[in-house]
Amino acid sequence: MLFGYHVSTAGGLHNAFKDAEELTCDVIQIFIGSPQVWQTPQVSDKEIEKFKTAWKNSRVKQVLVHSAYLPNPASHKMTLRNFSLKKLKEEAKIAYRIGADGYNFHCGSNQNSNQEGVKLAIKTLNRLAELTDEKWPVRLIIENDAGAGNRIGDTIEELGAIWKGIKNKKRFGFCLDTCHLFVSGTDLRTQKNISDLLRKFDRLIGLKHLKFIHMNDARRGCGLGSKKDRHANIGKGEIGAQAFKNWLHTAKLRKLPFILETPRTGNIKEDIKDIKLLRKLAK
Repeated sequence: MLFGYHVSTAGGLHNAFKDAEELTCDVIQIFIGSPQVWQTPQVSDKEIEKFKTAWKNSRVKQVLVHSAYLPNPASHKMTLRNFSLKKLKEEAKIAYRIGADGYNFHCGSNQNSNQEGVKLAIKTLNRLAELTDEKWPVRLIIENDAGAGNRIGDTIEELGAIWKGIKNKKRFGFCLDTCHLFVSGTDLRTQKNISDLLRKFDRLIGLKHLKFIHMNDARRGCGLGSKKDRHANIGKGEIGAQAFKNWLHTAKLRKLPFILETPRTGNIKEDIKDIKLLRKLAK
């Protein structure tokens, strides 16, 4: 099984593997640049080679690039959708150049209605696939949302509606985030909960399209259906360790990469506890 963290790229993309080594990662997730700005950094061919060399010399098997926080493919504002498409395209290009296994993003929000949001998200994502298909065909990974503030794609049904409208399906995949599922109203604490969830996903989308799992507990006070996207360390939140053990012992999921986005302290002895716990629970 593959376990890892979202790791830092401070000082250059290749530095992700220093963080990854300390945390004993089999898989990592990174940002291309600051997730809070629209400007995408220029990444030179030399930096790409440094990244690939560092990856080759590491234990890391897969790399997932996470988009910046700003893009909103489902926005009711055309200007924002256009900015979002440009940003997503730029980051997807870099994700392809470094050889990433996927480019992960959210579908955003729509202030008018979820129905309009789904429609516009489909339009934006189909265009993103068109713009990157020939030159930078990295797999485009849609992540479920936590559901606050008219967010789009927080239920399997909405993800299924988006999937139905996707034209070039071979370009896309999905990532399910445990915290987002839970706070958006999907209970996942029992084996039956997980089986029901996966059965629905398989019916509406297809389990073969599920490519990554984000393993995050939900902070205390962020209960089932709360819509509060606040991550907690594994077993320290509302979801609890037993639920994660159930996830890890679900046969249909065991071959997927599990990526932690849990709180970090900067103390390696503390920060490594989550991945150690996942490996223990997986036995």
